[in-house]
Formats: sequence, C-alpha cells, structure tokens
Amino acid sequence: MAQKVLFLFLIIFITKVFCNNPTVRITSTDPQVRPVDGVIVQQRGKDIQLTCVVEDKPTAAKVQWTVFNRQRNSSSVLIASATKSEDAFRWAIDNPSATSWRLRIQNAQAVDEGLYTCKVEVVSLNDVSDSRTVRVVEKPQIRDLDTSTDMTKKSGESATLECEATGRPYPIIRWTRMAGELLPNGGSVLQANKLFIKDVRSNDAGFYKCSASNFAGKDERLIRLTVKFKPEVATSHSVVKQKVGYVKQLVCNIKGYPLPNPEEIGWKKEGLNIRFDSRVQIRNIVGAYNRITSIIDIRGVQEKDYGRYECTANNDMGRGRTFIELSSSPVPTEDRSHRIVSGVPVVLMNIGLTVVMVLITCLCQRVGNLH
Repeated sequence: MAQKVLFLFLIIFITKVFCNNPTVRITSTDPQVRPVDGVIVQQRGKDIQLTCVVEDKPTAAKVQWTVFNRQRNSSSVLIASATKSEDAFRWAIDNPSATSWRLRIQNAQAVDEGLYTCKVEVVSLNDVSDSRTVRVVEKPQIRDLDTSTDMTKKSGESATLECEATGRPYPIIRWTRMAGELLPNGGSVLQANKLFIKDVRSNDAGFYKCSASNFAGKDERLIRLTVKFKPEVATSHSVVKQKVGYVKQLVCNIKGYPLPNPEEIGWKKEGLNIRFDSRVQIRNIVGAYNRITSIIDIRGVQEKDYGRYECTANNDMGRGRTFIELSSSPVPTEDRSHRIVSGVPVVLMNIGLTVVMVLITCLCQRVGNLH
C-alpha cells in the first residue's frame, strides 16, 4: 500500500516539475458575461455559446464540459468529452481552432441553468478548469385567461381587478392609473396581483394599467372600469349677481353615467318651469369623462329674472340637482367669458332697426319731392 502511495506522489511530482500544466480559459461567450456579477444571462428559447481555449494540452488528455445545477443534481453532469455530446439535441460541440472547444446550448430552457465548466484532466483526480454561470430568463407575459377584462360596476359595489403573469424570474406586478391619477387606496402605485376596491365611486372610473416586469422585460394590460352612478350636479357659484340690462350666464356642471339626455336635464325658477325665448336660452355642452355643462344665457337681465334657480339631471341610476341664486348688482359684472356685455333684447333691436329704416325712407321721399 505504501508503495502505491509513493508511486502516485512520484507521478504527480514528475508531472509538476517536468511537464507544463495546460492552461484552460473560457475566453468568449454569447451573450457576454455581465460585468456586475459574472453571469451569462440569456432569454429562454435562444442559444448560448461558450468558447474554451486550452493550451499545452497533453496529447492523451480530453477536454470535457460539465454542468452543475444545485437544485437538480448533487454533482456535476458530463455534457461532452472532446467533440462528443452526451445529448445532441441540447448540446453541440465543435472545434473552431486546434486549441478551442466551443459549447453551444441549444434552445436554452430553465433546466439548462447552472455552472458550466471546461476542464482538462492532468492526472487522476487532478484537473485544470474554468467555469461560468448560466442563467435562463423569460420576459413577462400576462396571462389573459387569468387577468381581468373591462368591467362595469354600480356606485357602491365592490370591484376586484386581477392580473397574473408568467416570467423568469417571476415578474413583479404593479397597478397604476392613467395620467398619474391616484388609486382608490390613495397611492399612485400598488404592488400586488389584485387591486380591490371596496366601495366603487364615480371618481374610480377610468383605465387601470397592470404592469408585469422583471430584468428580462415588461408586459402591460389596460383594464377599463366603468362606473354607473346617478348624476352629480354642482355649480361653481351658488350666488350670481348682475345689473339690469347686462348679459349673465347660470352654469350647472353635470357628471353621470349613463350620460343624461338633453330631455333629462331641466331648469326651474322658484319651482316653476322657465319659458325660454330669444332673450333667455339654454344650451348643453357635452364634454369628456361623462360630463355635461348646462348653461342658461340671459341676454339682458330684467328685474323678473332675479330669484332662485334649480338645475336637475336624471338617468336610470337616479336624480341630482343644485341651486343658483341670481341677485341684483349695483354695477355690471363679467359674464362667463370675463367680459362685461350689455344685452339689448333682440326684439327691441329689430324694432329700432325698423324705425330707422322707416325714417330713412320718409326722408328720401321728401328730398325727392323738393326736386
């Protein structure tokens, strides 16, 4: 036994002293090694290449490739010896030059992750090697079957928006709203697979964006939440003043879904329907986000116009209203366009023009008779 041990040490000593050990270096990879952590990262389904250069290789020695995955194997698994691959569907080996051995991992999958080693055995149980770690990643992909689609809720109901995705590493799911609007929970971003709204309100309506991201990429979906609610009717000025003879507008802001039809929007004064004519007119302006601006234009305020006005709007969810008080002012005030405009009734203007025309005609006839 002692003779065998002595013989082994003698071989190792002679090899160290009289023989040049080979040098083994993995000189290039595709993709390249990340400088930050020394890892090769590739998308799932793409190839990975590692080129190993061996110099001063003993004639009888073979270049071998192995892989070690701690989660799947307790020891390294042989991939190839020389140019013979253990699985030609997964691994391909070629010699770009006399001193280089190139390993190609074909159609990389998660099972291909691990520590890849290029090695040359010098003597029994002793080798020279170089290694690189390979990580396979997959861009996030939102799973449509498990992700919410556009939905409609009534005001006061609860709503749950769900977003599920695949990816490697598992992606982070975030919820945001368009144009930077706040989420119902008060924040601008929620990191979770589900967004729960306990009590849906009109302001919660709109587009919600689900983003799934990892360092391999990002995927997004937009989900529209429609909220049905009774009209919310308001005014910027509950008391409006104007001097007799000047133009003034009474403005009522309406928000509701379904959007009220023109016939579902009404105005009353002191509880009575308003008679609209050429001097007093109503117009409804439809805006974005389920909004309507209803305006009464009074072209020349009269004493009888002063009083309390009621603006109402209806839809199949209910009814809303607000009140505006029009009162007298000792001085003219600005209209909606920030101008002071004197409102001469159209009828009076027509009468005035008629009188002027008659006078001009009479004057022309008299001048003609003189001649």
